[in-house]
This record gives sequence, structure tokens and C-alpha cells, in this order.
Amino acid sequence: MAYRNPGVSLSLAAFLLMVAAGAVTPSQSPATSTQAPAASALATIAAPSAATTTPPAFPTGVVSAKGITHTFLAHAPIQGKVYKVAPNGDIVGEYTVGPKGEDSWLLPNGRLLASYTGGVREIDTATGATTWEYKAGPGVEVHSCQPLPDGRVLICECGSKRLFEINRDLTITHEIKLESSQPAHKQFRLARKTAAGTYLVAYGSDAVVRELDADGKTLQTFVVPPAKNPGVNGGFRLPNGNTLVTGGYGAEVYEFDHDAHIIWTLKQSDLPAGFNLHYMGTAQRLPNGDTVLSNFQGEPEVFEVTPEKHVVWQYHNEKIGPVSACLVLDAQ
Repeated sequence: MAYRNPGVSLSLAAFLLMVAAGAVTPSQSPATSTQAPAASALATIAAPSAATTTPPAFPTGVVSAKGITHTFLAHAPIQGKVYKVAPNGDIVGEYTVGPKGEDSWLLPNGRLLASYTGGVREIDTATGATTWEYKAGPGVEVHSCQPLPDGRVLICECGSKRLFEINRDLTITHEIKLESSQPAHKQFRLARKTAAGTYLVAYGSDAVVRELDADGKTLQTFVVPPAKNPGVNGGFRLPNGNTLVTGGYGAEVYEFDHDAHIIWTLKQSDLPAGFNLHYMGTAQRLPNGDTVLSNFQGEPEVFEVTPEKHVVWQYHNEKIGPVSACLVLDAQ
């Protein structure tokens, strides 16, 4: 960089080299100059850019300008962890639960309940210690868990093809045998017990969600439209009696009415450029009518949309990676 001054031909860099060689002292001016470079010019040369760097608003995640507006759990099955994310996008909790799980819940006692491929664990979020665990048998996969009243847990198993409620002493209080012709990994995904006592079971690659009664009889079937990569990940009963269904690799979300007719759909073409829907995992309808979705191996991994399909916020964080399930903890 040259020190610019009318009538000065010697560069500042050359002058500094002369100082280092002892040819001149710092107090001397260059031979052709009438004054020394200003102190402010030297300071600018020493650190030209660092002082002007503006830190990002959300250092641990890429989110909308207003933040994500909620605290939520993000289940990262590849890492075998569940993360707690604050409304400013920061990670405020990180819990190791085991690989390939797809379901996690924060319990009233502050502990975390989560599935992993070989079972279900309850984790003390303060210490990371396992406080309860159900281990599945050989050849069995567990993708789903749901806390129930009185400490019971609803578990759906692939391979053994069964849905059951289990006590904390590991005694099974109720069990339903499920039918599937798919290989174990593709049989079932999430299962939910409804307020009416029925069960919504996602039949994975069969691309249907069935509502079962206590005896396992099918009361209703929610069939997603044909897709390039058919499948379902979960069925979620809404307070008005409708049912949200996430289409897995079909990369779409559907709302069915009481008669199992589709009345609302969200798909790739409904979203802004830059969105990449890959595998739709969970769907949570908020009291304000918006829906929060997880997008496994796509980007953003978590986002909220209005009934009109406008994006409220989106979240992507390379530290967390792919998210199979999201649960908003402060839904309002």
C-alpha cells in the first residue's frame, strides 16, 4: 500500500523497509517527503478489515431474521442425539440417546424420552444418565415412542410387528399385533394414541396411516396419493378431529378430514426457492393454525408455515445435521 501525498514518490512500504534496515529512524521522513505518515494511516495499515466485521445475528444456526419464535427439540438420528434449540437459534441442550431414533419428548419431570433403533430411553437432561430403558429383541427396530398417563410408554416395533403400552417396570399392559408384508425396516414409523383411545399407526412403505381400535381393528385408513417415493412417516390427530399425515420420501404433507378426504396439502412447489423437501418426518399444528414440520435430509431441516403456506421461519444448522423429528415445547 502506498502512502498517498502530492509530491511524495516514495511508498510507505519502502520507508518501513528502510527503518528495519537502519537506513533511517522512525522519526525521520522519507527523503522526498516533508512530513511523516499520520498515525491514523499506520493504524489502518496494521489492521485494515477485522474491526469492521459484523458478527452474524444467529451464530449457531441459519434462521429467519425474526428468529424461530419457539423453543423446540430436534432429533438427529445420524448423530444419535437430541438437541434443544432456543428461539434465537442457539443450541441450549445436547443429549445422546442412541442411533437412528425418530421420536423424542420432554417429560413434565424435565427428563427426555426418545427412541433409538434398539429401543427407548429416558435421559436425565442434567447429567445425561439413562434413568429408564426398554431394549427390543434381535432383528427388531424401534422408530416410535409416546409418553402416556401414569408413566406408561407407547412403543411400535418393526420386525416383531407389534404395538404395545409398557409400564416403567417393563410389564406390558396392552398389545396389538400388526400386519405388514414389508421387510422390517419399511414396516412402520410413528404411532400415536389419540384422546379417544384409538391408535394412529404409520405403515411406512405401504403409504397409509391406519386408525386402530383397542383390539387392532381398522377403523379408518388415510391413503396418501401416489408419489415417486411413496411412504408415510406419521399420523397426528388434531383437536378438531382432522388428521395430519407426513408423506416421508413422498415429500408432502396432507390434512385429512373426518371422512379421510384430503383438504390441505403442502408440497415442494408451495415453498420458496431454495427449499429442498426430502423426507417429511413430523408435523405439529400450533394453536394459531400454523404447522411446524421436520424435513429429514432436506434443507431447511425445520420450518413453520401458515395455513396459506407462507413460511414464518426456517432453521438449518450443520452442527445438528438431518432432523427426523421436531417438537415445539412452547406452542402458543
